[in-house]
Amino acid sequence: MTENEQQEYRPISFAGGVLAPYRHVCAFINSRQEEQRILDPFVQDALATGDTMMYVVDPRSRASVVSHLRHLGFDASKLLAQRRCEVRTWADTYLRGGHFDQDQMIEVLDEVLGVSASPRIRMIIDMGWAAEERVIDQMLEYEARANLVQPKYAHVAICVYDTAKFGGDVLIDALRTHPMALIGGILQVNPFFTPMTEFVAELRARDRRPADD
Repeated sequence: MTENEQQEYRPISFAGGVLAPYRHVCAFINSRQEEQRILDPFVQDALATGDTMMYVVDPRSRASVVSHLRHLGFDASKLLAQRRCEVRTWADTYLRGGHFDQDQMIEVLDEVLGVSASPRIRMIIDMGWAAEERVIDQMLEYEARANLVQPKYAHVAICVYDTAKFGGDVLIDALRTHPMALIGGILQVNPFFTPMTEFVAELRARDRRPADD
């Protein structure tokens, strides 16, 4: 992203903080009520200011996303028809081809974010697919590698982790792969963020340890 493109966009307010210059966020969510309280203003602001909303969800949740947009007072059918809102499923993205391939998903991310510089895309991504597919290490490596793609664009990605679906060790590692974090409902620059090369090297070293270590 060029300096002119960076200046074209106003900073985005989210959960008491500002998404600038980092736009890759790890959001730990404890309940559906908390999720709506935090994300609804983000969605409303996006659609009020001309940004595009993109959801990546469990295929079983697609209808509920559309229904919730209507609950917020939007004409969901019109937004979808105008492509001001898109609802993609895990099968269209992370599990394209029936399984997770992180190299393929990096290409998908670059493809999605690189379509155009404007309007800006705000992504809300349900990361629950990783818990269901049992591909935690591959997912964590992908999240770290995504930091090489994300800064090229002005778009925003909120990766939502339902804390009931992941163990504490996984959540700590997920936290370390995001430069911004939502913890306890408050956005903050993540002091635990670990650069991609360092994190991936550590992750792969764990896999090489003897089983009795």
